[in-house]
Amino acid sequence: MPCLFRRLLSLILVGSLTSVLLADGPFVPRRQSALPGPPLSPEEAAAKMTVPPGFSVEVVAAEPDLVNPVAMAFDDQGRIWVTESLEYPRHSPGPGRDRVKVLEDTDGDGKVDKTTIFADGLNIPSGIAVGYGGVWVANAPDILFLQDTDGDLKADKRRVVVTGFGRRDTHELPNSLTWGPDGALYGLNGVFNPSHVEQNGKTFDFTCAMFRIDPRTDEFSLFCEGTSNPWGIAFDPEGSAFVSACVIDHLWHLTETGYYHRQGGPYPPFTWKIESIVNHKHQMAAYCGIEYFDSDAYPPKYRDRLYMGNIHGACINVDEVTRDGSTYLGNPHPDFLTANDVWHMPVDQKIGPDGCLYILDWYDRYHCYQDAMARPADVDRLKGRLYRIRYKDAPRAEPFDLAKEEDEELIERLSSSNRFYRDRAQRLLSEREPSAYDMLTKLAVDPTAPRKTRLHAIWAVAGYQCPGDGFLIELVDDPDPTIRAWGIRIAGNFQVASEVLRAKIITAASDPSPDVQLQAVIAAGKIHKIPAMPTLLTALAAAGDDKLIPHIVWQNLHPLLETDSGQLFELLQDRNLATNPNVAALLPRVIDRILAAPNVETDSIIQLVKLVAETPKLHSALISSLATLAARVQSGEISGDRLAAIRSQLEPVLQPILAAGDKHPAYFDAALLAVTWKNAQAQAAVRAAYRSGDTPDDKRSAALAALVAFGDDQIVPAVRDVLLSKPPTSQQLQADSIAALGKLDQPQVATMLLDAYPQLPSDLQPKALEVLTQRVDWSTQLLAAVAAEKIAKEALNINQVGRLQESPDSEVVAKSIQVWGQIRTKRNPERELVIADMRRLLRSRDGDPHAGAAAFQKLCGQCHKIYGQGQEVGPDITTNGRGSFEQLLSSVFDPSLVIGPDYQGRLVLTADGRTLTGLMVEDNEQRVVLKLQGGKLETIPRDDVEAIRVSQLSLMPEGLEKQLSEQELIDLFAYLSLTRPPSDPNAEFIPGAQAIDVDQLHLPASLTNELATAQLSSNATKLGKGARGEAGDLAYLPNKRSFLKNSQWHEVGVGGGADLGIVSESDPVYYQATWETPVAINLITLSGAYPNQPQADAAWKIEVRSGGDWRVLDRGVGGWYDHGRYVWGAPGTAATTIDGFRVSLFSRDDQTPLRSVHFRGEEGVSWFIGNAPADVEITSD
Repeated sequence: MPCLFRRLLSLILVGSLTSVLLADGPFVPRRQSALPGPPLSPEEAAAKMTVPPGFSVEVVAAEPDLVNPVAMAFDDQGRIWVTESLEYPRHSPGPGRDRVKVLEDTDGDGKVDKTTIFADGLNIPSGIAVGYGGVWVANAPDILFLQDTDGDLKADKRRVVVTGFGRRDTHELPNSLTWGPDGALYGLNGVFNPSHVEQNGKTFDFTCAMFRIDPRTDEFSLFCEGTSNPWGIAFDPEGSAFVSACVIDHLWHLTETGYYHRQGGPYPPFTWKIESIVNHKHQMAAYCGIEYFDSDAYPPKYRDRLYMGNIHGACINVDEVTRDGSTYLGNPHPDFLTANDVWHMPVDQKIGPDGCLYILDWYDRYHCYQDAMARPADVDRLKGRLYRIRYKDAPRAEPFDLAKEEDEELIERLSSSNRFYRDRAQRLLSEREPSAYDMLTKLAVDPTAPRKTRLHAIWAVAGYQCPGDGFLIELVDDPDPTIRAWGIRIAGNFQVASEVLRAKIITAASDPSPDVQLQAVIAAGKIHKIPAMPTLLTALAAAGDDKLIPHIVWQNLHPLLETDSGQLFELLQDRNLATNPNVAALLPRVIDRILAAPNVETDSIIQLVKLVAETPKLHSALISSLATLAARVQSGEISGDRLAAIRSQLEPVLQPILAAGDKHPAYFDAALLAVTWKNAQAQAAVRAAYRSGDTPDDKRSAALAALVAFGDDQIVPAVRDVLLSKPPTSQQLQADSIAALGKLDQPQVATMLLDAYPQLPSDLQPKALEVLTQRVDWSTQLLAAVAAEKIAKEALNINQVGRLQESPDSEVVAKSIQVWGQIRTKRNPERELVIADMRRLLRSRDGDPHAGAAAFQKLCGQCHKIYGQGQEVGPDITTNGRGSFEQLLSSVFDPSLVIGPDYQGRLVLTADGRTLTGLMVEDNEQRVVLKLQGGKLETIPRDDVEAIRVSQLSLMPEGLEKQLSEQELIDLFAYLSLTRPPSDPNAEFIPGAQAIDVDQLHLPASLTNELATAQLSSNATKLGKGARGEAGDLAYLPNKRSFLKNSQWHEVGVGGGADLGIVSESDPVYYQATWETPVAINLITLSGAYPNQPQADAAWKIEVRSGGDWRVLDRGVGGWYDHGRYVWGAPGTAATTIDGFRVSLFSRDDQTPLRSVHFRGEEGVSWFIGNAPADVEITSD
């Protein structure tokens, strides 16, 4: 692999991306490495796209007929319905300027030639579907049903179907309205868009979820929950649902009642999350839209694949899904389309009536919502495109109107090779209700009919009424497992079944097909009189190594344990069932769930523990069950009378295990539990285990947790020995030992930690401070140590100081304010200056990414995961927060600039005097679970929670630049700036990450410098003539209109001697250039005008004027690079028009005078401002 961060003779953008002040000035969007350049015309954009051989890109519609398109749907005549949004990213609800538009090709040439505004007054309409006599539109907070009652293609009737969707995050609104195979309307909602729907006495509180609406009754329900910001639903020919999602893994198979991995935020209690179906990634990207391609308009190799819009990649990614038990596995294929144009934003993909893939393009310079939120005025509101990807001379669709076709014609359409017709014919047959019932049911059970045809016939019947019992029994008896599965699913949807059908569904729980088993599990909880618990356990036992079924069983089983745990114990008397590996693996979760019930009977717990203890095949389950019990006791969730009752009944069970000692596989875990009620034998054994270097680290940590839980008075000296042992024990054990002490309310904890602090490795010192700031007594001792300068006040991060200032003790608060001042409770806008400084530092020289990997694990890995390594407290940054070098800078040095609600820190005050900060994992009636720094979960019984406060700041503390040396920072960013681990030969830089060699920034004199025509001025009145000397770069002499290797210093004041006093930012010292006629520029280099010789603490800012307003382009403190050079822009990028440019110098604060200022160059100017073409070579001549 070539040397990373090699010195390049190229200029790349270093302008500030974090300053939201520059509303109209030059700006490089996130995920892009340079200015986006001018937009292409629709025809130019299509011609620039790369598609496989034989394919071509055709423009179907474009501006002005189509602007800011968000979603589309084809109707039964092949017309295209599109939602347009001029309001994005507006948060407030209410009427807006957005609309639904109908696009028509009236002459059959493949291009839209007629547009009609169907509805307006909308506010970010984010999803659309046509059917059941009207148009369904997601227009948060509502799902609307719009109708045209007089045939003029104008909506004259509007009804709110469902309301309660949030608008907190307007790029995560309800979206992707899609007709499902069962006839319901499906949609999605995002993780940072909390929603609250009330309907028919039911309440639905949710964030990321797939929802379902019955188009006949308007009944709303949640199909499943989880993922991130899913945007796009596709159903395969078997009716399975797939969605594409952002930030986390991109492809998910969603199943009813499932709960999937969340990007952020707390899970409901007892959730056993389901993961994605991919082990690969495409470009680091945001996904929008997904379509399962099933049409003969393309060659076979392009069919039966999922086509996904990749916004950041400006392309269409492709995955193929293959069966993996009851779920799927996604496998990557080459991109289908690459736009080669950063403005391209594919937001929706659909198969059209001609069988081709249609791609809706928002077409804007801003891919990322963060840019749109920071600069809403710059969102392009005048463009939008719709493309068709055509294979060779694939014929265009002839005119049609499916709604006018007879039932027999529509039934024939169910066998079409283009799913466009199959899907719409199915829905229309459902809308017509019983007219085609007999023909459809006959076709559905015909074994000679094509499988796809049979399924569509089944779905058409299921879409409008509950089929007859006999029909469903025929389906459940069918040889085809997919048909059997759908028979059960339909019965579950209608929640009714005869005794015969119920018996068949119960039997289906052990069907050879995992698909059938899965649907039996889901139906068991929906159909009255099906014994749910035995059916669930039967399916679990029959599931083998299926990845999905155990999760769905658990999701449906655990609510039953709230009130009927006794039934489970009776079922487990069947030893064949109890010892089944899947059932045994679930028993620890079962025990944990029963323990959480508000009125749990301890008999149920004891019976289960006895069962696993007396069954040798269940010893692994016994170990896990004892660990679960111990964890509940140690957290305080089981205490008092409940603990006493459990102890009295469990001691006889544990005694033989304890007596057997190490000969019993569950001995250690039995001892951990017995320690909590001070069993002397167990105490001795657990103390010895913690102290022994022969005990594995994980067991030593578990031993310490048990000893701390019952307040062992010998534990603090034992921890000191571990921390200071020679040779040292593992740092992970030491870290766990320090963290465990937080639960031990003893003053000697602080005394020991403070005494040991100077001898602790630097990696462990912050962990000691983390504990010392959790209790009043410890905080008092810590503040005394800081006052005595035994611990530097800079050693505490902002979260730790924040805990001191949130202390329930007023003296601790007052003393901490004395030391650190009142800390901010909101984002510090001065972080922009830090980013500017860090940008210059990190571009100044090479870094070692291998050393950076070590730095990451040491510091960042306590909360973040990358390439599978580290803790997952905050986001996994493998694909998040590193879309470009500028986004990375912002994520690291200004973590509170953009923060999702679920990543806001929580400060919890406990009844026993602890103050904890972390991210919320669970928050319910039983308990609060926080994820602390390092990934440790802290469980607090709800009764022990005094208060919970939500921080407006990220849990990630500011000030990383103070915790690492310059070289460590450079190394860390060398690592973070790669798309893959540094050992991977395919590793590349993220956009904008290459280093700049400031010694090689030389421009050829042939370039046109716009300063030649500028009016130059300054408010500096005391300019010394300075001395001429050889400069490291070429100075431009505007009065001579030439470049010169020699340059001249000019001074305001005398270096180190004069004092200009406090110079305010509102009245700075400046040099400026202005033009009567605006000039187009794409490159700025400044070889002088920097205050770091000799004063490194002066502040500066660079401004440009456009449209009469001065806007901040960049700002910082000290010099912009090691040698005073500043670069903005790059040759060949799009030009920006300005009519003014200014550099200002001023005091960084009200206590730092401006002592001297240096400007280099004849007449005070040696700047280049111009428009450099792409082929400009940067030379050293």
